[in-house]
Parts: sequence; structure tokens; C-alpha cells
Amino acid sequence: MFWNSLEAFVSCFSEIPLPVDHTDYIKRDSNKPFSSLSHFQIFLLDFPIPMASSDQDVTLLTFWPSPFSMRAKLALLLKGIEHEDLPEDLGNKSKILLESNPVHKKVPVLIHKGKPIAESAIIVHYIDEVWPGTSPLLPKDAFLRAEHRFWSDFIDKKLLDCFMRFVHGNDKDAANEEFIANCVLLEGALTKLGSTQEGPFFGGASFSFLDVMLAPFVVWIPGIVGVMGLKHASEEQCPRLHKFFEAVSEHPAAKGALPPVEKLKEFIQVRFAVKK
Repeated sequence: MFWNSLEAFVSCFSEIPLPVDHTDYIKRDSNKPFSSLSHFQIFLLDFPIPMASSDQDVTLLTFWPSPFSMRAKLALLLKGIEHEDLPEDLGNKSKILLESNPVHKKVPVLIHKGKPIAESAIIVHYIDEVWPGTSPLLPKDAFLRAEHRFWSDFIDKKLLDCFMRFVHGNDKDAANEEFIANCVLLEGALTKLGSTQEGPFFGGASFSFLDVMLAPFVVWIPGIVGVMGLKHASEEQCPRLHKFFEAVSEHPAAKGALPPVEKLKEFIQVRFAVKK
């Protein structure tokens, strides 16, 4: 059931249904070429973040509405890694994207010293391993690392599955109820793994691997709520999760990696032809 709903959702964005992290959000419409839609212009907030080095030779192939691209971008900014962003027109994929990810031809792709790495979770792992000295993301404890990987998998399969079914219109009421139930489960995970005394994140006072994986939902949830009517879990149900969303939205690295909610709403409105 999961993969069926996944394929249905991804088919809204791409002509070829693919697994969860192979994000291709745009299906070319010959009557509305990419260049004529201001909603699809590349956007990125600039803000001062000290860079670790000027010779890292790091390139990120990205597409701004993609939650998976957001993760990779956020990890780079948290680490202070100087890099070049190459925004992709997914209706007319670049040669470098096709050559660097020939199997799935999807973003994000991180290219480090000429070697491509695909899929957001793998990219974030790679970034944390190659640049371990600044803002470490995965816990040192093996059990806690396993916990982070478990809940990361939960986010991609359970939380995203609710979005897919809701957006695609497959029993929206049931999908919304499951979404709220999954938020309550994440609230429990945040209570278990995080510390209110240390900070609002799964990593306490600083971003961790799990925070990076969940961060794109900080803009995608209000986007879907505002445009398509998804009901969010209340602050009474998930007080820690709401504080997490607030803290992420105010973090300087997140401001650089995540698009403004209003811009994302415009994208959702156009992409899914939602009537106002």
C-alpha cells in the first residue's frame, strides 16, 4: 500500500513514478513552459554563514521546492561548507544531472571532488562523515544513531505517506487522521531523544541528523495546510513539535535552506491546480 500511494504522489510531479527520495517535481507542460512561470524561478535567501573553506570543490544539484534538496542544502549550511548550487529545470534536465545520477536522474545530487552522491539521507550522512569537526549531526552513541535512523525512516515512509494520500485525494479524512497520529508519535520521539533543558531540537541545543531530515516539513506542512486544507496536530497534542517548528523556522541555516512558506504555497497552488 505504501509504494502504491508513493507512486501515485510522485506521478503528480514526474512522468516516471520513483521511490520516495527520487524527487522530480515538475512535469513539462508545453503550453506553460518553465520560463513563463514565475512560481518556478529559483529562490534562495542569502545570509551570512561562515564558510569552512574556499576550496572544498562541492556542488549541489537542487530544485528549490524539493524537501529532499532542502535537507542536503541545510546540512551543508550547518557545516559551513562552501559550495556551488546548480538549480535544475526538471522539465529539461541538465547534462550534469543525467551524467551524475544516470540511474534515477533525480535531485538532489552532491558532487564532491568530481564524485556524485545521490539521495538526501545518504548525502546528509556523507556530509557528516566527511566534515565531522563542525556541527556533528549523528550521535556518537551507536544506539542513539540507530534511533535517529529509525525515526528518519518513519518520517520518509509514514509522514510522507500521509501527505501523498492527502494531496492525491485518496481518502483525505483517513490520511489526515493518520497524519495527526504520526505527529503524536514524533512528539513522543522528540520527548524521548531531545531535552527541553538543552534545547528544542532532537539534538538538544543544536541540529542533529533527525532534525535535518524533519526540517523541510516546517514549510511543507503549513503549505499543505494553507492550500489544501490539511489539519495539523494542535499545540496541545504536540507542544514539543510546535516548539521544534518555531525553532527551525528561526534558525539562520534553515532560513537559507528552506523557501518562504508563501512562495511554497504558490508552487503547490500551481502544481496541483488547486482552485482558490
